[in-house]
Amino acid sequence: MTINTAMQEHVGSKILRRKGMFGMGLRETKAKKTRKRILSEALQLFGRNGYEQTTMEAIAEAAEVSPSTLYRYFLTKDLILLDPLVGYDLIASFSLHAVNLPVEEALAKAILEWAKWQDTNAEEILRVRSLIDQNIMPRARVWDLISQSERDLNARLAEKLHLPEDDLQVVLSVRLLFLTITYTVADLWKASAGRSSAVAIAEQVLRMFAEHKVLIPRKAPRR
Repeated sequence: MTINTAMQEHVGSKILRRKGMFGMGLRETKAKKTRKRILSEALQLFGRNGYEQTTMEAIAEAAEVSPSTLYRYFLTKDLILLDPLVGYDLIASFSLHAVNLPVEEALAKAILEWAKWQDTNAEEILRVRSLIDQNIMPRARVWDLISQSERDLNARLAEKLHLPEDDLQVVLSVRLLFLTITYTVADLWKASAGRSSAVAIAEQVLRMFAEHKVLIPRKAPRR
């Protein structure tokens, strides 16, 4: 299994867990607590000893689980570190809102809910972002996640607009969302160390687009 495949399965398993959250039994509750303990201990070890220096075995020992149990939850260190960043499913949120709202409003709703999730989990996400910035491998995996999310939203948006997935309107809309809007919001929020509200930043960015205050390159008309 490749790292990318493992990551896709990891993200998919989180979506399934959220869908079944309301019917969570004792076993699922215990698994959720174990997962949270693993993540908490891993982040402490990464911060104290360094990401590269921390082994999966050390994480298992700190979390008081067997190595086989650890690997059942997380196949790699990258997946442990990135776990908080896949805690919100923007594509699923868009799909939910797009049932009753125009596409543009559904996208805005999904972005604002993602921003609220950033604010709610600020301490953990900021710790993870700081560790990612210091380590090349996890940083590369973030772009894998973004690329996968781009492809997923591309498919959903194309379906909603009844257009091919490679249609330029679809491609540009998705890249505007991921590579401009969410990237800008996340970057400005991180630069403020979470002191500024991610929701407020997202609202400001969306308002600038709505009021046409963002300069768009424009070709001069032919004379």
